[in-house]
Amino acid sequence: MSLYCISVKTGLEEKFKENVLPLVNGNNCAFQGFIHILRKRMRLKNGKEYFDAFFPGYVFLETEECEASKLYVLSGEKYFLRFLPFLPSNSFVSPLVKGDLEIVSSILRFGSTVGIVPVKFDAGDRVIITDGPFKDFSGNVIAVNRRNKRLNIQIDFMNGVRVVGLCYEEVQKQPAK
Repeated sequence: MSLYCISVKTGLEEKFKENVLPLVNGNNCAFQGFIHILRKRMRLKNGKEYFDAFFPGYVFLETEECEASKLYVLSGEKYFLRFLPFLPSNSFVSPLVKGDLEIVSSILRFGSTVGIVPVKFDAGDRVIITDGPFKDFSGNVIAVNRRNKRLNIQIDFMNGVRVVGLCYEEVQKQPAK
């Protein structure tokens, strides 16, 4: 199976999918395949959850079809913009490759919805900085911004206590002794 990326009008991914499903899986379909819209689960401060597009404006076609003329039947549909990667001639449709294919395939392996990633840090946690200019420093988390995935960390620096703001990816919890 190959994966193709289709750029559509942002916010109208679901309507595009509804319009092309008969062309992909109907009785008189041009070819067989699946249309995927990748979503992420979001949570508001009040606890209410909703789904948002993971890649706004992109729909992914999974099919064994490799004949471009058959795939171009989708280009006549409302809300269609272009196949990606975009080539100036626009006469060639190519499937996703390498890094792009890995990312989309990885997400699809767990379904088409990315769940809420649990926060691993709380105020008072002891962490080690793993990247950047303060690499290998350790400190205490004094504030967590879950929405922006950032931490304020208190470290001993230059004969005093300093607060450093870092991303989740730049730190890890220090193992308990």
